[in-house]
Amino acid sequence: MIRSSFIALLSGTACVFFGIALTGEQVFLGSLLGYWVGFAYTLWFYREALLSSELDVHSAIKRMRRNLMARLGMVTLVIVAVARFQQSWLFNLALGIVTGVIISFIIVAIQKNYGERGDKRSA
Repeated sequence: MIRSSFIALLSGTACVFFGIALTGEQVFLGSLLGYWVGFAYTLWFYREALLSSELDVHSAIKRMRRNLMARLGMVTLVIVAVARFQQSWLFNLALGIVTGVIISFIIVAIQKNYGERGDKRSA
């Protein structure tokens, strides 16, 4: 999964840089930052879900709640920093976060589905 996620992250980054090169607008750097944040958010959630699935219910809920606050804090910190220093990037940041979350979620779902199908064939 790491390989396909890395490829999707780099290809999305390349697309944003290509858009910046074509238009000359520096505002699209906000969407690049948002894309990275959305991607990191989903992959962090996926990793924590895998680690929490091996724990008992009480410990898993406590761990997921603590990590939810950490992930929301990370996203909030990025949004506040962009709002403070580059307010014109906020809309593109929001679009980038949504795009990063959706694309990384699709990749995780495809990989999970592919892995489950592979397990059924070998069983």
